[in-house]
Amino acid sequence: MKLFTVIGTSGSGKTTTIEAVVSELRQRGYRVGSVKEIHYEAFAIDPSPGSNTHRHRAAGAGLVTARGLYETDILYPGKLPMKDILWHYKDYDWVALEGVEDIYAPVIVCSADKSFENAICTAGKLGAEFPEYPGLPGFNPLEAAAALCDFLEAEVPDYLACWDPGEPESGVDITLTVDGQPIRMVPFVQKILRNALLGVAQELEGYREGARLEVLLK
Repeated sequence: MKLFTVIGTSGSGKTTTIEAVVSELRQRGYRVGSVKEIHYEAFAIDPSPGSNTHRHRAAGAGLVTARGLYETDILYPGKLPMKDILWHYKDYDWVALEGVEDIYAPVIVCSADKSFENAICTAGKLGAEFPEYPGLPGFNPLEAAAALCDFLEAEVPDYLACWDPGEPESGVDITLTVDGQPIRMVPFVQKILRNALLGVAQELEGYREGARLEVLLK
């Protein structure tokens, strides 16, 4: 899975950029998902006190799901960490984030007052006005969506390789190699892999606590 986040002020062209990139990536055969950060404090999908799902939550249900013929909405209480949200996208090729700043990922900047050390290019109104700003390639998403996606395909690494230098080590002693090459994994992925392997191994005869586990796939 590859992901990027589009950052900018209101009206800077973030959604326009997302639309252009998602559409182009879909035309290239990728499975694409998206996440939109809502900054309106009172936002709620189901704010009505009289609705059935609201009554479920008021009665004490910690997780409520509204299941319709053509849509399923899972209503989590509170704001989920972005890494937990991305677990739902594990089978997708690309995830486009709009307005999400609390994750270490490649950034497309859409307004001049935003600056990020992991910015890779500009787009939106900023990219349309400046082909380079400052030292970053700029793309007009309405006219150069294909060129922007060519750039993203070349520059955006797999999410598992997006290592946040400010994130502490996980403390999990687990490594993964592919054809002898070690694969770097962010801490929460290490924990997921470790827990999955232990969950299986602990049910097998011959397992003992503290044993060294090795798995070889061919």
